[in-house]
Amino acid sequence: MSTAKSMRTLLGATPSTASVNDSTLIIIDAQNEYADGLLTTRNLESTRPAIRSVLDKYRSDENKHQGKNIVHVQHIGGSAPIFTQDTPLFDEFEELRPASDSDEKIITKNYPSSFAGTDLEDYLKTLGDAGKKVVLTGYMAHVCVSTTARKASELGLEVVIVGDAVGDRDIPGITGEDLTKTALKELDDAFGTVLKSNDIQVA
Repeated sequence: MSTAKSMRTLLGATPSTASVNDSTLIIIDAQNEYADGLLTTRNLESTRPAIRSVLDKYRSDENKHQGKNIVHVQHIGGSAPIFTQDTPLFDEFEELRPASDSDEKIITKNYPSSFAGTDLEDYLKTLGDAGKKVVLTGYMAHVCVSTTARKASELGLEVVIVGDAVGDRDIPGITGEDLTKTALKELDDAFGTVLKSNDIQVA
């Protein structure tokens, strides 16, 4: 049996917890591209409900921030044949979209990191303590979720990744399932805490 310890354990980092009042939920690229486009992802049948379950917690009456600590990030493909703006493939999954009168934040990005070229860092600062801890869900584990988690850690934020609410596609030589597991192990080792959707607290 392996006796290996994570980097965070070796450094004395305490595993994080998260509640709807002490953190900000960031939904990364939960767009139709992953259901119907070139980047079709296999595990949508499990990850989409998991993302929705976490979102429902943050939308509950127990959230004192009234939805302001919910951020929807959408990727714009530009000249690439993916995430084409003004097409259904760009749209967020229907079950996750905020109401038109919602205080939930919507951010569009052009790079893997949700912080690159966006106002996400500045927006989090407006949320006080809730903006100092981010709870990440979405796609793809090895690209945009991983890059966002690493940048958040660099910025000194506390990082939580909801493992069952993160997915990936198959790439040459590795399945999406294995790729997700590997990416989550890397993040849990050095950049944050991987939890399950059931672990996110409402109170």
